[in-house]
Amino acid sequence: MAGIYGIMLKANKEKAIYKRFFNYKQPNILTSETSTETYTFGRCVLNKLTDDRFFYEDEFFIACLEGVHYAKYRGAEHLIKAYQTQGEKFVERIKGIFSGFIFDKSKQKLLVFTDPLATKAIFYYHGEQGFAFSSEMHVLSKVLRENKISINPDYDGIYSLALFGQMFNDFTLVNEIKRLSYGSILSYDLKKNKINRTKYHRFKQEVVHRGLPEIIEELNHKVEHVIDEIWGKDTQYGYSEHLSLVSGGMDARTNLMIAKKRGFEKINGYTYGNVKSSDVKIASQIAKDHCYAHMQFNLHHGNFFSENILENYIKPIDGLTHFTASAIIYNAYSRINLAPFGQIHSGQIGGMITGGNVYPDFDFKNNTGKLGLNGFIMDKDLTKKLTFLDDLVARYQGSDFEIFSFEQRLANGTLTGDKIISNFIDQAAIAFDLDLLKYVLSIPQKYKVNQRLYYTWLKAKHPEVLNYTWENIGLKPNSNFNINYGRLIKKYVNGGKKYFKLNYDSMNPITTWFKQNPKVLDEFDAIFECNLQYIEDQELKADLKAIYQEDIFEYRNKFAVITVILAIKLHFYS
Repeated sequence: MAGIYGIMLKANKEKAIYKRFFNYKQPNILTSETSTETYTFGRCVLNKLTDDRFFYEDEFFIACLEGVHYAKYRGAEHLIKAYQTQGEKFVERIKGIFSGFIFDKSKQKLLVFTDPLATKAIFYYHGEQGFAFSSEMHVLSKVLRENKISINPDYDGIYSLALFGQMFNDFTLVNEIKRLSYGSILSYDLKKNKINRTKYHRFKQEVVHRGLPEIIEELNHKVEHVIDEIWGKDTQYGYSEHLSLVSGGMDARTNLMIAKKRGFEKINGYTYGNVKSSDVKIASQIAKDHCYAHMQFNLHHGNFFSENILENYIKPIDGLTHFTASAIIYNAYSRINLAPFGQIHSGQIGGMITGGNVYPDFDFKNNTGKLGLNGFIMDKDLTKKLTFLDDLVARYQGSDFEIFSFEQRLANGTLTGDKIISNFIDQAAIAFDLDLLKYVLSIPQKYKVNQRLYYTWLKAKHPEVLNYTWENIGLKPNSNFNINYGRLIKKYVNGGKKYFKLNYDSMNPITTWFKQNPKVLDEFDAIFECNLQYIEDQELKADLKAIYQEDIFEYRNKFAVITVILAIKLHFYS
């Protein structure tokens, strides 16, 4: 992931650390670094939207902000002044997708911070040898090894990835490296070699009871304001055209069509996926009606899944979630010219703002296998090896799954898989807006179940969005009957076809691709066997073999285990 770093380790001699970032050799990359005997700070980022992202140093401070923001702060000097007058609270006023740091030279104190969703990840080490952080974990793990700092496997992280396809809490694959949580500030005192972590934001369901008509008015006002703000960033930087994802789903089309309604013209649509899927066909019709131009990248088969997995798919996401999404995104984004555009607008996590992850009284205890991205777990006895799982389940048991989705599935799953995008272009989405998310969490649950709010709002304010078939149900989502009936039929028809390994309608029909070309599975087997040597623990090796041989939808278990093995190679041996 394009990003930032800081090394404050005893006797560190490593320099030009930006050269180790995934995107370093790509075009249009901006690098910066400053170094003394006691510290090295730097960045390796996109050379776009450069008033939003900056790296600054004067006699007293080093300040860096990475990402796209809508704060009142304009430039590094303004940010530093805010820090001087407000202390850590200045971070609360930064709005957008970002990470950053400020180093106070006189106090020898460092602040590192993440945005409210941790869309820009930060990984860190703290020990006897000092402190270090990086947006890319593999950069950090290599710096530690080069500084002769011992690192060890984190078995909670490894088994989480193998079984669930993702991490939980702040775990990584390396015991000595942790992930900084969403909405967090980490302070480091160089003189005392001490750290302190604080939260400036937590997801809370502080329900405010109001009628549905009032909710719809307020929700619409907030959504339109966010769209004006994020799409306006393109205009602010002089980009005459916009780029938006288009699919057969609801979220991307909603973003695109409301943006056009708000006056944003010359929208270039971009669709990628299986050319025969209804998702791509629906997207083509939407683009024809609403886009200035339309680009389409067709995935005809899954051959690319076995092509240079470690360098292209594992490395940019640090092997922290199974590489399925990373492989698709890499191929889709590396094939088109993104230079004419400031951002790519997507519908990412749009369903979360309208109740897509609300399941009243979800039974976490009896559904632990469904908590991750793999869908389910065959051998539940293996979950006993996760030391944190009982506490995790107890924390969320009896809730409606919504807070769990934000705190666990989002940062450690969906957005981790998205990390690779930032190497090509900044991603903008309505649902990344904190004020909007807070408002949604205040809406009574009864309006959000089955995404009732979503379709009631669109029908009242933007009915044109409902005039196209929704891929998820195979019908136009313009009536409760269509939504409920279509969702049920699609679920059981597609679910049955997946279960029996028959061809099924999907933007990325992995099972179908692998059935048509079993050579990919043979290549997976070869990669698995060839790299198993990097697993020194014999018990873990036996467990990974067992998980790899299981039968899970779309071979998610195989993707997860290969990710584990290659990620261990990346962090401990590369």
